Amino acid sequence: MNEFFDSLPERRRAAPSDVAHLYARTLYPNYERLLNAKATAACPYYVGLSSELGSFTHVTKRIALVADTMLLSDHGIGSVHEIGQYSRDSGGGSVMGTYGEEEILPSVTETYHYGMVTSDLAQVGRWLLDAEPLLRSGLAWYLPVYTRGRSGLRHSDDGSNDSRPGPLPSFSDRSIDFVVSHGRAVDLAGTKPLASRVVRPVLEIDLPFIDGLSLTDFAQVTREEFDSYRLYRDFMRSRLLELDDALEAVDSQVALERIALSIRDEVNAATAQMSSAARSRALSSAGAVLGTTSAVLAAVRPEALQGALGVSSTLAAGATGLWPTIQAFADTRLKRTHGKWHYVWALQKKAAR
Repeated sequence: MNEFFDSLPERRRAAPSDVAHLYARTLYPNYERLLNAKATAACPYYVGLSSELGSFTHVTKRIALVADTMLLSDHGIGSVHEIGQYSRDSGGGSVMGTYGEEEILPSVTETYHYGMVTSDLAQVGRWLLDAEPLLRSGLAWYLPVYTRGRSGLRHSDDGSNDSRPGPLPSFSDRSIDFVVSHGRAVDLAGTKPLASRVVRPVLEIDLPFIDGLSLTDFAQVTREEFDSYRLYRDFMRSRLLELDDALEAVDSQVALERIALSIRDEVNAATAQMSSAARSRALSSAGAVLGTTSAVLAAVRPEALQGALGVSSTLAAGATGLWPTIQAFADTRLKRTHGKWHYVWALQKKAAR
């Protein structure tokens, strides 16, 4: 991210569509390496989201406390924007002819065109520019949905793709793999999880965040206060590790309540700290206020979460209802449950000030 922003010409910054185009082009040859590096990181605590472009700013502000790295991707619905092309040799080879002789097949060079799929290229570019401090710090990044075809990629106003390119594995799908693999997710549907054999609500609480600022100012403040966020995240990591044992304890409800109380105390301390920061002269003059969003932390059996998310990539954003889908999947397809629990923060879409 630092390399990308350092090399971004000033004239490009004036055109958000150009920023998004260059970002996607820069990331394309490296996305597998970046994903693999994150997957093998020593501390893979982060959130994978597939969300609507219009909610990127909304989401970015609200989950600063519950994710070390926020991975955002849109649903891959919209127009195809061609960003480049490359050539690949088929490799040639040999086959046996009709009369047993060996025939040498020539190597064939094929040209592929690739592009990103999004409903609003300029909106992506604006978010990238506004969230630059977060991307430079590794607190957030955007993963385009790519597509590829042998012929030129053409897009139309209705989002159809006339060239019918072959789809690449989308980042929406890969982000779900990350959620399932590392057991951390955020659901923005606003509905609360109900206790069942595959879902265990842990606690309900108001999560604080700094509101009233532009995304640019919010990103800058978050980067400057990163050490404070890091202390809270370190605490949360240890509590999540304790939850693994508490959920399997003989008297699990007592163990869960003990952990929930400690999390509430830490969140209350974070709320007080954010409230003090919002009232400071520098931030209050910029319009900062303390916002809170109601949240429920729930533990989910991995088989149920993976099965529900596998139904549709949009479920990571709660577009069709994560909790009913999890329960329906468990009722109809899941006979036994085992393995470590995964954790989901269910955040209300509306916030109070």
